[in-house]
Amino acid sequence: MFYKLKPIYEERIWGGQKLREHFQYETDLKNIAECYHVIAIPNHLDNIVIETGELLSDFYHNHREMFDCSKEDLPVRMVSACPESSLSYHLHPTDAYGLAHEGMRGKVEGGFTIEETGEEFDTILGHNAKTKKEFVEMVEKGEWDKLYRHIKGHVGDYSHTPIGTLHKESGDGTTISIAFSSNGDVTYRLYDDDRNDPTRPLNVQAVIDNVTIPDNEVKGWHVDPYEKNGCLIYDYYEKEEEYVGKRIKVNGKGTYEREQFMFMLCLNGKGKINDTPIKVGETIFVPAHSGVLNIEGENLDLAVLSYKE
Repeated sequence: MFYKLKPIYEERIWGGQKLREHFQYETDLKNIAECYHVIAIPNHLDNIVIETGELLSDFYHNHREMFDCSKEDLPVRMVSACPESSLSYHLHPTDAYGLAHEGMRGKVEGGFTIEETGEEFDTILGHNAKTKKEFVEMVEKGEWDKLYRHIKGHVGDYSHTPIGTLHKESGDGTTISIAFSSNGDVTYRLYDDDRNDPTRPLNVQAVIDNVTIPDNEVKGWHVDPYEKNGCLIYDYYEKEEEYVGKRIKVNGKGTYEREQFMFMLCLNGKGKINDTPIKVGETIFVPAHSGVLNIEGENLDLAVLSYKE
């Protein structure tokens, strides 16, 4: 048996309408900036498992045999976003720092855009300071253009953001991104374009405590898909103790197998996985050791989240 999750919507100052329209979601929120398709943080953000009515964090603890994972809590999460303006210049701390200061884990994350136009764009990923002293001086003087590390990316590429890496996404409300990550939710903001929003406080000292110096100079990369058993597969990222992120497209029939548990989010199209129907915007949980999956669909496009110990 497979299980579906109820998504959680979040309104933000930079949010728009594209997520609502694309995934056909209904909500009274003014916008959907982010949609949490898979998250299990008790008393914070926690999906409901539709078939059982349990919170996902409880479902994980009550049905450990379905996950076959030794971690105390569900270790991964998946989120979609579609900004209409720029986000803050921010980072995510280590689990140890996040737990000590916020009672919550940090996160390592990566993501891709649903669209694959290949169009070049400019983004801010990392910084240009060579020492902590230089970093602090640039921050105190507000020399953001000097501090920002600008890189070129292409719509459809994959981008991985390690812990302690400053980043600042932006958009025009037309491009949806999917983020895979470890299951934390601590964000420290260094600069927020002088918006002075009281609901979005800056965390300058926490950023200084956690920022990687000198910068790790990460950048995105292009992933070529390959065809196997009727599936077009994108192997985006797989690292033990972090997360596994993939994408699978099926137009017709295909089969796919993975020993570890999986969450599958339908990005486009419709179809079924074994006997479970799935349509755009829905997320299915596939227990570990489920065997060969028979995937059938019409332009079915799936984001696949997993974990490997």
